[in-house]
Amino acid sequence: MVPITAGLPRIILGHWPTPLHELPRLSAALGGPRLFIKRDDLTGLALGGNKCRKLEYVLADAQHKGIDTLITSGSSQSNHALQTAAAARRLGMEAYLVLVKGVHVETQGNLLLQNILSSTVSIVEVADPGEVFSAVPEKMTELADQLRSKGRNPLVIPAGAEMPLGTVGWVNAAEEIARQLQEQKIDAQYVVLAHSGGGTQAGLVLGFKQVNLPLAVIGISVTHRKDQAVNEVITLVNDTAKLLALEAGVTQDEVVVFDDYIGPGYGIPTRECVDAIRLVAQTEGIFLDPVYSGKGMAGLIDLIGKGRFTSQDSILFIHTGGVPALFAYHQELAGQLRGDAGPADTAL
Repeated sequence: MVPITAGLPRIILGHWPTPLHELPRLSAALGGPRLFIKRDDLTGLALGGNKCRKLEYVLADAQHKGIDTLITSGSSQSNHALQTAAAARRLGMEAYLVLVKGVHVETQGNLLLQNILSSTVSIVEVADPGEVFSAVPEKMTELADQLRSKGRNPLVIPAGAEMPLGTVGWVNAAEEIARQLQEQKIDAQYVVLAHSGGGTQAGLVLGFKQVNLPLAVIGISVTHRKDQAVNEVITLVNDTAKLLALEAGVTQDEVVVFDDYIGPGYGIPTRECVDAIRLVAQTEGIFLDPVYSGKGMAGLIDLIGKGRFTSQDSILFIHTGGVPALFAYHQELAGQLRGDAGPADTAL
């Protein structure tokens, strides 16, 4: 069978396929459905993450156009920005990052890794979070104009590579997942992941439709309220289908997003997020991150507790990476974990 994405140029940046395996001890601890995990924290670019799949298509197109400089944005601890900068170095390009001042701007976590990469980083501070969506693209455009005047050929990549060409990477991932489920004889009913800009969820929804795999894809929003999040997915599904010349689309009823787990805001770990990080680490030896996968898992755990799934269901959780952020958030994590009894509290 010819891959859905075969007609588009791609440059391999990751190690594929990433592992897909069961989480038996976590399933037992929750007394719930069979749980599996897709390990896109192990993609191999920088310290892993789901944006690697998107960049394989975006940067293949960039190389074809003679691009020598990448400009992108995100939060100050952005995983996408880190993976873009690492990919730029791997391809002999320069990386300029316009990052929104978030909870952590110290040289730790992803910003430490950016420092090692010698990325050019600008931190933008906005009084109103809503200004981010106008202020940052404007600053990236200004920067691109400045670089062109100096003879560079830059490409502006939106935050998270949330664009049809980036979403193609997760259409390809849907095919990869379908093969792994078939090979391992896993009859999954649901896929659960953290939702931010919608591209990963959109790619999976579109990809599973194309391979006729009836998996319900559930997004746990870490940023936007449900209506906005659903519309983001629908737009990206439709635009990506058009790019791939596919006659496919989705309705609002087909896009499932829960916005109950955002907490105080984007990039602010909730108690449930920290509990989820600890539970997965102590049952399976896997580390989630405090911005995306931790909140995504917290949502999944809560939905299991509320009876959203049966004990006979099989659920695949997508680990989207972001583990370096654990070190940037060490104070919040240590503060919430300090009062808990456990092996970490035992003097040796």
